[in-house]
Amino acid sequence: MSPLEPNWKRRRLRAPREEGEVLAIPPLADMPATIAQNREQIAQWNVPVLGRPLADLRRLAREEALTAAKRFTHQPDAPARDSLTRRASLDVPLIVGGHQPELFHPGVWAKNFVLDGLTKATGGIGLHLIVDNDAITSTSIAVPVGSREQPRIEHIPFDTDAGSMPWEEARLRDESLFRSFPDRVAAALSCWPIEPMLSVLWPAAIALLPSVSEQPRPRLVDLLTVVRREAEQRAGLSHLELPISQLCETESFAWFVCSLLSDPRRTHTIYNEVVAEYRRVNRVRNRQRPVPDLSIHADGDWLEFPFWVWQPGDSQRGRLFVRATTNEIQLANGESIITSLPLPMSGAAESAVAQLRALSSRGWKLRPRALTTTLFARVLLADAFLHGIGGAKYDEMTDRLIARLFGVAPPNYLTVTATHRLPLSSWNVTPSDVAALNHRLWDFDHNPERFIATDRRTESVSPLVTYSSEITGGLTLPVRLEFTALLTEKHRLIAEQQTQDTLDRHDPRRASHAENDQRRRRLRAINRHLATLASETRSALTADLQVAENHLAANAVLRSREYSFCLFSNADDVSRRVAGGAR
Repeated sequence: MSPLEPNWKRRRLRAPREEGEVLAIPPLADMPATIAQNREQIAQWNVPVLGRPLADLRRLAREEALTAAKRFTHQPDAPARDSLTRRASLDVPLIVGGHQPELFHPGVWAKNFVLDGLTKATGGIGLHLIVDNDAITSTSIAVPVGSREQPRIEHIPFDTDAGSMPWEEARLRDESLFRSFPDRVAAALSCWPIEPMLSVLWPAAIALLPSVSEQPRPRLVDLLTVVRREAEQRAGLSHLELPISQLCETESFAWFVCSLLSDPRRTHTIYNEVVAEYRRVNRVRNRQRPVPDLSIHADGDWLEFPFWVWQPGDSQRGRLFVRATTNEIQLANGESIITSLPLPMSGAAESAVAQLRALSSRGWKLRPRALTTTLFARVLLADAFLHGIGGAKYDEMTDRLIARLFGVAPPNYLTVTATHRLPLSSWNVTPSDVAALNHRLWDFDHNPERFIATDRRTESVSPLVTYSSEITGGLTLPVRLEFTALLTEKHRLIAEQQTQDTLDRHDPRRASHAENDQRRRRLRAINRHLATLASETRSALTADLQVAENHLAANAVLRSREYSFCLFSNADDVSRRVAGGAR
């Protein structure tokens, strides 16, 4: 463990339960001060990377990223390496966030509203990284359908299944499915009082579709990004955007990769050590979580490295393997060697960087995995990185990688998520209500006399949940006399059994096992008889429990926070609810 890194401790990060609630670490109001503190800390990073000052590499990385981001975001002042970009590269705060290019839920989207608010509060620049090097998990969104009593989730596709190919490789397959997406979503939502913003956002993506004769088809990442950007521009957000795929083509990214390749076995060892420590601290037993260990080939020479490699058009990402020889580093995709680099030490770093960058012209794509993505962003790019809950847990590991691989104290990262639900009128029932009803049924089976109305008063069956069932009416005189006699006998038998339980096993007053069994059987018989006097009560309790369980199951659909932002009415409402404290 490096003395530069924080102590490991187990943290439980939970998404907010209440509507409109925001989870922010540190609190939103304290984030500008955290960013300023990070900048002071980063200014003290006086370490070399392959013989080059880290501060120089950060300046280069920020210039390249901002230039590319302005071009990608279509901002007017985007000539390459203009004076504004150079001046802004270190003089103002750069706040970075990012996510996969999917139609995510408002809890994820909240990061972009906070990002925009922080850039205004600090006078800095906001940059959203589009994580297009990740694999596609779905080409559909979840939509609530059915009724309030029996809702269910339907997955409505915007394109045919693309498998698990990287986002940057996926191109639109079914144009008719894509064009009809908003109409199919609107039809599915017609049973609810919802007019989704999707219908006004989707035309921006339709405008990117080429004519029938034009090829190739547009990338899904570009189509979905323009939909989100349309919503954000309508809400007044103005941060920059940049796909990871473009960031990976920069010179600064090649320097970053070569710095890790300069001692591949050290990098490999530290990476696995950090992942193992995370599992131990967080009590994770699954060897595939949070990320799998980097493997070692059977011969012991080839080491798996935390990057992906593939060629354009591939449907799967390949794992990168490296092997160090006397004077070079060999890179392979698991099947064949794809390039050899001179050992990227101080004297030969420029040559190694140049040859690594040449991989692209030779038809190979080198992309970071999850931990190396934020490792690059936090070391070479950002003054503060803005995460959701998942990324914040991952960056407990990145903190250690920064300290152990680069020898600097990791800057603080920011965490934000929020809860904003569709207006689906959920039921007023909780798991505690169901538990209370289950307990009342248990109590009825063991103490049915408590549920028998001995007069004409009306008693609510389930005081914690308001439903229609009630106990009404009293007992006739003969039945009341029978009830009193049974209850008296029950109390006597219980008192006898309690007395027996306190006697020493050798006490002559202690009854035989047969006598005790006979007493218990009589108690059960009395309970069954008493239960028949309140059978309607048990039926009502059972009915209430069934209704409560059904409503609780319905709430899992009605109260989900996972629905896409495009199902909501407008971005301003999302902004006001999930990130109002940051704007």
